[in-house]
Amino acid sequence: MEVIDELKIQISPDDEILICDDWSENPIPNINCPCIRIIRPKKQKIHSYRLNSLRNLGIREAKNDMILILDPDCLINPSFVKNARNLFDPSILYAGCVDRRHSDNSISLDKRIPERVSRWIDTDPSLGGGGLVWGGVMMFSRAKALSIGLFDEEFDGAWGAEEHEFASRCYHSGVRLFYSMELGVTHINHPNTRINPSRNMNLWRQKTSFYRDKLNAFTPYKPVVGVSVITVMRPELIDQCLRSIFRGTLPVRVRLVVNGDTSEATKKAVAPWKGRWAVEVVEHERKWPAVVRNESLEWSRKQGFKYHIGLDDDISVFSDGLHQLVWAMKKNPRLYACSGFMRYANGKEVMLGGPLVRGAYSSIKRSSGVFESDWVGGGFTVHRLDPFLPYDESYETGYNDYDWSEEAKKRGYLLGVCGDAGAWHGAIFTREGVKDYQNPPDYRHLRYDNVRHQRMSDYFKSKWGFEPRTGQTVDETMPRLS
Repeated sequence: MEVIDELKIQISPDDEILICDDWSENPIPNINCPCIRIIRPKKQKIHSYRLNSLRNLGIREAKNDMILILDPDCLINPSFVKNARNLFDPSILYAGCVDRRHSDNSISLDKRIPERVSRWIDTDPSLGGGGLVWGGVMMFSRAKALSIGLFDEEFDGAWGAEEHEFASRCYHSGVRLFYSMELGVTHINHPNTRINPSRNMNLWRQKTSFYRDKLNAFTPYKPVVGVSVITVMRPELIDQCLRSIFRGTLPVRVRLVVNGDTSEATKKAVAPWKGRWAVEVVEHERKWPAVVRNESLEWSRKQGFKYHIGLDDDISVFSDGLHQLVWAMKKNPRLYACSGFMRYANGKEVMLGGPLVRGAYSSIKRSSGVFESDWVGGGFTVHRLDPFLPYDESYETGYNDYDWSEEAKKRGYLLGVCGDAGAWHGAIFTREGVKDYQNPPDYRHLRYDNVRHQRMSDYFKSKWGFEPRTGQTVDETMPRLS
């Protein structure tokens, strides 16, 4: 009741508190709060400890995506729920600080992070990715939990380690792990009964040993889509790009290509993503984008994926962006490739597709639906992998997307653009809001070379008979596909 009384002060009418009761012998007091509901599983003939079954019951019954798991002996801090609302991000599993109150009212501080600061706790894969996530208080996305199979009920019957194993599956499916002082709780003193913890510790080690190489074989997380991200000289964008990919509900596997960038900043930005099943990090000497794209397409094909999505590192997809892009392909089986739309920090939105108007690759105004297009952009595009169409590796940078689009049309493939699949482009997210990202000087020097671009333009003209140009947004509509 001490925990419930504090919760009742902090919640809003749209929240809910689910008390998962396993037929306690002591009746639950009258709580008198419309937001609180008591739920119970099927009664056992012989009572046994089944913490994960109860947690899963609560998650399945929950009406909201934001899930806070709170043990009934963990007293929340006065700003707990407000902090949770401000922090929640479906791409993160949060583990709150757990201090302990003793019988004499003295407090033992949580020793996981001696500095007592909020920080990432997934930079070391040696603990299966989840060894620093404890029970008591956790926050995560309901949809993400369902995608990996919820808590493992094989841990029922004994005490401990089930949170480590759940966190390990989150980690290997692309979810980041964060230790939060803002979600701090105080564990209330009471007699402890810990049933056979060594069994669960062994079970945790055994199960997590498989996830690094075979997560899809041991969990429901089974991607049918491969995503490639090429990064060079823009380390500030790596984490926000990848977290945007895993924020959505579409199960994917990512190939993160570090293209000839050995800087310490990039190594630091990439480090948290190494060691996860859902992310394959590839580091090599610099290659031209067409070569890297072909290697990534081939990677997806060898994985047995039906679709491949290419993203630039300065893209941050909307939470439903990848799902909408793939859904456009499923609704339109004749489509061979489809781009989405991009939004800039100033709010401007541009469709990555439209008509070829007098030699200019123009964009149609953003509109809901899927439209036929004369071209697709490589920065946010989905491809079918059968039949297989590689990029022309004679290109260095510039005009490669237009060339690939012309080759696709030459073979009779249908291209499209989807006004429901969105992504931020060239934006960086800060505490002050979304801001325009300024490319570093070294990147600009590498990417923009007038002599090289003219050489690529001449090569394009030698193949297709006209000089490629980027057009304007036009009112002309392309045929609507769906």
